[in-house]
This record gives sequence, structure tokens and C-alpha cells, in this order.
Amino acid sequence: MTVERIKKISVVEQAIGKIYDLIRTQNLKANDRLPPERELSEMLGISRNSLREAIRVLDMLGIIRVDQGSGMVIDATKVSDSVTRHLSFALLLNRDKLRELFEARLVIETECAGLAAERATPADIAALRAAYADLVESRADRAKGIQCEIQLHALTARIAHNVVLEQILSSLRQILRESRETTVPLSGVTMTTVEYQEKIVDAIGRHDKASASALMHEHLVAVAERVRTRGEQQ
Repeated sequence: MTVERIKKISVVEQAIGKIYDLIRTQNLKANDRLPPERELSEMLGISRNSLREAIRVLDMLGIIRVDQGSGMVIDATKVSDSVTRHLSFALLLNRDKLRELFEARLVIETECAGLAAERATPADIAALRAAYADLVESRADRAKGIQCEIQLHALTARIAHNVVLEQILSSLRQILRESRETTVPLSGVTMTTVEYQEKIVDAIGRHDKASASALMHEHLVAVAERVRTRGEQQ
């Protein structure tokens, strides 16, 4: 019989946990300020030295920003960057699980295309059409064509107006960049890809959610099949 040893939690870890509980129970939002150091240390029942160390860690993680003269602030921008950075690192450690990564991208990006069709503003649609025009113009230049297609996918995710989905997809695209290099021939982005993108952009422009989702799904399934075929040939 094996018994799992009880893990000792440092004072700093306890302090971080208490700050997290404070943010949760007080329903604090981005850009809200935490109480002054002395008040916060008394509130949490920890020393000011332990509190300072905990705040230093949370600052490094991008959760709290310390402003000179203004105190401690929950930082929305840094939280978003921190989420993306940590997710990218987690995905990097699982980059050998290519099929699972593609499945995740398929599910998320298909939904993003539908949301983009539902939520796109006239300015969003104009930007999307301009990005598609750049893809058409650059498709014969392999490097530029790849970059234009990446930008088109990124813009579609942004137009979905869901920051969490956009961040997850951004992390996935970074990890899958190498596989993208293997699916684009030396002659440049394929006409099949260009035609799919044209149909997706058109569906989003018409606010046709079902078509946008279905077309993105078909496009990504075709990409995944090219990756699988290329892997079998190597």
C-alpha cells in the first residue's frame, strides 16, 4: 500500500492563493485596485514580506501590475498575454500530438468562422476582403502566400470578437506553423485553398453562419488530410 505524501505549501504559495480568493470573492475585475499593502497583509493574515513576494510572482505571471504611487492593479492586458504564453508553452510540450492539435484547431476555428459571420461589422468585412485580396496577389510567392493565409485566419478569429478563442487559436497556429510549411507546395498557396478562402470570406460577408462554419470545417479537414498524406510519404 502506498500513501501519497502531503505536499508542504510555502507561505508565498498560501499568499498567492489568498489573493486569488480575494479577487474571486470580491468579484474584482481588470483594472480594479487591490487594497494598500499594509491593509492587504492584515486582511490576508500574512506578513508584508510574504505579501511582497507573492505580488512579485503575480507581477511576473502578468496578473497584477504594481504602479508607483498608485498601488497594485489587476492588469487585463498582461493577463491576456500571460494566458497566451502559458498555453503556448503547454501546447509546445505536446507538439508531437499533431492529430490532437489539428482536432482542436478544427473545432475552435470552425466555431470562430460561424461567430465571425454572425458578428462581423462592415469594417470587419472590408478588412477581411482586403486580406483575401492580399492572399490572391501573393499566392505564387510561397513565403508571402503562407503569411497572407495566416493573417486571413487570424483576422477571421479576431472578427469572431471572442478574445479567449482568438488567444487559443493564436497559440495553436504557432505550434502548427511547421506543419503548414509542409502542406504548401513550392509553387505557392494552392488554388484549392484560395477558393475555400474566397467562399469563407463571402459567407462571412453575407452573415451566413452555417455556410461559414461548414466551409471552414471542409477547408481544415482537407488541410489535415494533406498533412497526414505528407507524413506517410516521409
